[in-house]
Amino acid sequence: MSLPGWCQSALLVATAVTAAGWLGGGFIYYMGTRRVRGLTSVTPLSDTELPSLSIVVAARNEAARIEAAARSLLAQDYPGLEVIAVDDRSEDATGSILDRLASEDPRLRVVHVEELPTGWLGKCHALAVGEQAAAGQWILFTDGDVTIAPDAVRRAVSLAIHEGADHVAVAADLEVGGLGEATFLAYFVYAFNLSQRPWDAKNPRSGAHIGIGAFNLVRREAYERAGGHRRLRMELLDDMGLGLIVKRSGGVSMFAGHDGLVRARWQEGLGGLIVGVEKNAFAALRYDVPATVGAVALQLALSWLPVAGLLAADPRMQGAAILAWSGVFLVYATTAHVVETRTWHALTMPIGATLFGYSILASMVQALRRGGIVWRGTFYSLKELRAGRVR
Repeated sequence: MSLPGWCQSALLVATAVTAAGWLGGGFIYYMGTRRVRGLTSVTPLSDTELPSLSIVVAARNEAARIEAAARSLLAQDYPGLEVIAVDDRSEDATGSILDRLASEDPRLRVVHVEELPTGWLGKCHALAVGEQAAAGQWILFTDGDVTIAPDAVRRAVSLAIHEGADHVAVAADLEVGGLGEATFLAYFVYAFNLSQRPWDAKNPRSGAHIGIGAFNLVRREAYERAGGHRRLRMELLDDMGLGLIVKRSGGVSMFAGHDGLVRARWQEGLGGLIVGVEKNAFAALRYDVPATVGAVALQLALSWLPVAGLLAADPRMQGAAILAWSGVFLVYATTAHVVETRTWHALTMPIGATLFGYSILASMVQALRRGGIVWRGTFYSLKELRAGRVR
């Protein structure tokens, strides 16, 4: 049974628009990543040229990874280094592991948070506590599941000073465990980059801003001027929030490529990745139901129309679909230079987009059903989260 003429025309137009979207998005993504300076692009400063630095790592129930992460921080080639590890109410061996490491190396100080004050998200409070205990002119905020190469911090500070930046966010090289994770991550990384345009963060005329929980380096003076984590105390996306408030307060914020020097295992398995996005996707869309539904609908249309176009009898739709897939392969080739995925993973794009869309909808539905979000073992109502977000 053939479709009515008007329906075929509408599908042809939609497929052509989709092709333009993928080709345009792929070009913007490719050109944007070419503008991002990597950590190895700068000559490291000497010991006498480097400012004092403190690393603050907040960890909750990270017993499986915290020792490797802490040892990588202590292995940094940086003079006068201090590491402040905040054990945020962990229910596993995280605290005892950190205490053991601190007994071996006096550069590591451990702060144990036993209770969470009212009006704070747990991680924001932990990072604020760590900053208060730190003495460095610069502070690196990082997570308890991130490993950093010995020269990464020196290079990041050198890059910041060379570029005149107050804040440098470095995306981690995400470890990928199998096809399921690659299917999800390849699409997620593209969607994040195209929506946030991190390469434009340094431009004061652009509304783009960036922050990465794995590696948020900030000048203390700029951090304090922006209001620090106290201003972010109810901001679920605290990493992005830090980049936003630094930029809004007149600081210079920039994005840098990891060049293989910053690595993280974000979540274990496909199910873990879906749950990871479920935690904060609704927050990323500012707890806005129409915007969330619209974003998912658009993603599904853009991901499945190239498939439908190839299967159509109309050669014009097939041609438009081929152009769309050309854009998809450009996107995935670009992503392969950012995380551990491959260009051929483009073939999984419709599945990745569908899984990502499901995660976003699940995030919204769960938050609406509960009337809020459970974060680090504490429930927060949507009312207080909406009121506390950085605007």
